Amino acid sequence: MWWEVPKHLEIKNHELIVGGISANSVAKKYGTPLYVYNGSRIKEVYNKFYNSLKSNTKKEIRLHYAMKTNSNKKILELLKKEGSWIDAVSPEEAQLALDIGFPKEKILFTGTAVSNEDLKKLVKMGIRINIDSISELKRLAKISTKIEISFRMDPGISGAGVHWKTMTAGKESHGMPIKFSIPENEILDAVKAAKNLGFKIVGLHEHIGSGWRSDEEVNEFLQTVDIVLEKAKEIEKMGIKLEFISFGGGPGIRYQEGHKEFPLEKYAKGVTNKVEKSGIDVKAIAFEPGRYIVGDSGLLLVEVVDVKERYGDIIAGVNSGFGHLVRPTMYSAYHEIINCSKADKKNEVKAMIAGNLCETGDVFTPEPRLMPKSTEGDILAIHNAGAYGYSMASHYNLRTLPKEIMILDGKVLG
Repeated sequence: MWWEVPKHLEIKNHELIVGGISANSVAKKYGTPLYVYNGSRIKEVYNKFYNSLKSNTKKEIRLHYAMKTNSNKKILELLKKEGSWIDAVSPEEAQLALDIGFPKEKILFTGTAVSNEDLKKLVKMGIRINIDSISELKRLAKISTKIEISFRMDPGISGAGVHWKTMTAGKESHGMPIKFSIPENEILDAVKAAKNLGFKIVGLHEHIGSGWRSDEEVNEFLQTVDIVLEKAKEIEKMGIKLEFISFGGGPGIRYQEGHKEFPLEKYAKGVTNKVEKSGIDVKAIAFEPGRYIVGDSGLLLVEVVDVKERYGDIIAGVNSGFGHLVRPTMYSAYHEIINCSKADKKNEVKAMIAGNLCETGDVFTPEPRLMPKSTEGDILAIHNAGAYGYSMASHYNLRTLPKEIMILDGKVLG
């Protein structure tokens, strides 16, 4: 199957095996709905991403894991051991990172519509703040100028993303004004104002969107790298020595067979070569991978509890819904669905995999999908659920949240 990865997702005796352990067995032991993360896969992908960048530059590489993607404590602990930094988007995320043991110096807060209350919490924690607006800068100055800051800049060209709602650069996305960052033609004035206010400015940052993976999108991203580097040089001329430049996150993963792998080497060489040729004097280049690091490590295991035929359509109802995985409903996102005991069986019927919430749109397949015939009691694995799964879950309909486990080196960590 296209989604098989040695030592991660495999098929043995028709059964789905994750991290060397039967998916059916963990579903039976821990119950469903159940999020399962393969920690070994996370480590593998993290180091692949890091090494691809580091092998092309002598500068320090900082991977700020975007913890909004998945804030599971065991994942954070694992990434901390691997040397990860943190991209936090709320004071609560920053506090959790501190509680896990990340040093405050390795946490960068990048928020939007940041309130004074948020700023006060961050200042108290001593967290570096990535400034998103002039308003935020002025309000922070009234609270404290002792905190180190960077600036989030809009490079001024269209963003990229797996869905229009995940594009974060440019003037607008599908007619909706983009709410993030300071426009490219205003960034120098913002930096000058911060300098006059007495702030120590340590970085310049961009982020154009989430989930892009094509060569064309990487080429568009590399155009923004040039723009950011030019602004960084102008900031240097203002007598400000930047410690880092962050090029944000965004690299995507394959959600279905027709998708190509993200061109990591093209991306890594493209960024690092441009930084080296620019002659910019920064200590570190930073990135904010989230989905790429944890996306394909996770499965959501659900049980088929009801099968019925309505007007010729087969509906397989499961004991979960968009309160546990909202992406299919929010973004019309495709997730491969694997029958854990029939993983290599022939696709026989078209069926709708429907959730248990009282909403017509609560389905995991926006349209009927060809797959092996499901019966009550079958365990289905919803693939690529490691990113924006549990972290976006809710108690809608007062449903309880799924359980989570991690498989690491062939052992289950509850």
